[in-house]
Amino acid sequence: MSTLMSAALLGTSRTAPSFEDLPVDVRSAAAQLGGDPAVVLLESAALARAYRAGGAGSVTADVPAPAEDDPRLILPESSSAHLLSMLAAKATLLDEWFALAIERNFRAPDHLVAELLAHARAGEAYRENILRIVGERGQWLAARNPEWSMLIRSHSGDVGGWRHGTPAERLRWLTNTRRSEPTKASAELAQSWETERGEHKAAFVAALVTGLSTEDVSLLERALDDRRKDVRREAATVLARLPQSPFGERMARRVQEWVRIERTQSGTRMVVEAPEEIDAAARRDGIEDRPNPHTDYRAEYVRQAISAAPLSMWNTMIGQPVEVPNLSVERTWEPILHDAWSTAAVLQHNSEWAQAIFRMRGLSTDRRLLSMIPPRDLADLLLSGTGDANILHPDRAAIFQALPRPWPEDITASVIAQWERVAARRAAGGARSAEFSRYKYADSLRLAQAGFPYSAVTLLGRAAERARDLDWQQAFVKTANAIVHRKTLLEELT
Repeated sequence: MSTLMSAALLGTSRTAPSFEDLPVDVRSAAAQLGGDPAVVLLESAALARAYRAGGAGSVTADVPAPAEDDPRLILPESSSAHLLSMLAAKATLLDEWFALAIERNFRAPDHLVAELLAHARAGEAYRENILRIVGERGQWLAARNPEWSMLIRSHSGDVGGWRHGTPAERLRWLTNTRRSEPTKASAELAQSWETERGEHKAAFVAALVTGLSTEDVSLLERALDDRRKDVRREAATVLARLPQSPFGERMARRVQEWVRIERTQSGTRMVVEAPEEIDAAARRDGIEDRPNPHTDYRAEYVRQAISAAPLSMWNTMIGQPVEVPNLSVERTWEPILHDAWSTAAVLQHNSEWAQAIFRMRGLSTDRRLLSMIPPRDLADLLLSGTGDANILHPDRAAIFQALPRPWPEDITASVIAQWERVAARRAAGGARSAEFSRYKYADSLRLAQAGFPYSAVTLLGRAAERARDLDWQQAFVKTANAIVHRKTLLEELT
């Protein structure tokens, strides 16, 4: 490179470029250049720079077999461009767009597969949807780039990835195999369990949630005896998803020992007698001392036991879940019981209990339960209340997010009507006018763009005409335009 530098400093009119100190591969390529000496000098320098940046000599490799053809429909060109722009902006419309594209059996065009895989690698939010859109051709390409190994979902069934792979590769193999052959995956983990490194076991146990069945109980019971606390805790959490397991039976016996139901003429009363200490068997099952600033350690014992006990146990103690609101219990125990029941309903995916808790807790319902609540019940709760505490109250944000899209007509009309009331107060001015700025309602405006039905465009247009505050007028117009744009994007897929 120094000889090229000398020629550049002196000028090619005074000295010819020399390639003597260049690497052999670069020297042979540069010797074949011809034409203007100045151009030869620049092209030789470019070759040398590229060679150094590459950091490795050329090698030979077998050309891989081409990817299998994907018979699905190719996304229209406009839809492909819109998909990339939506991914860059993290648009709220993406969930609805992906659902429709997958339903209509579309796939990404070949020239976009690499760019979409880069998006999938960068974040988890839409990873699985992207992988479905790129399909087997995306899997073929991901297998040829080590940086995309985390995106590989298909497998040949060969256990080599599990027995000889890195920890990350083994976890991917275990997770993928649990989807199609859960028994085979758990058998491999059981065989190597005693030799597994402690820091990897908790993730392996968590992977058993996919395809979980009673056949996994023996392995999970072994994990309860592990030396590491995180492994034992994960095993207890997974076992709590199997209410009919021996683990669930043990938890049920503890709850029945610590909680009793008293029936009198005045009603049904629940009495909780939390233990002062727990035995080694309870600690083995994951009940532990957990500091909580709002309760004492004894209450935490009860919370953990109820969270992991089968909900069917309560049928013999209090009757059906609908009887829960009729129970009388000390006020200090109410939030603990509701939290424990909510956790149990989530782990056991018990919609009957989720709905009973929802009817009892209303806006205070644990958001983890909302996906199990009928949409009409969610809508009715949103419509309850009066004045400023009505539909746009922050406590309702989680319910809005759980409500299936598009939202019902009555919810849409109620939201727009309240926006109009807020806009009128903003236009009226006064000391509190800042509280009614459209920027205070940015979250609800953003959700509405993805949740409103197309019929909302007309209502928003009328609201814009009536608005006396310019900011709110623009907000109504912007929301209407976003809905029209959403309609256009989705119609491209039909």
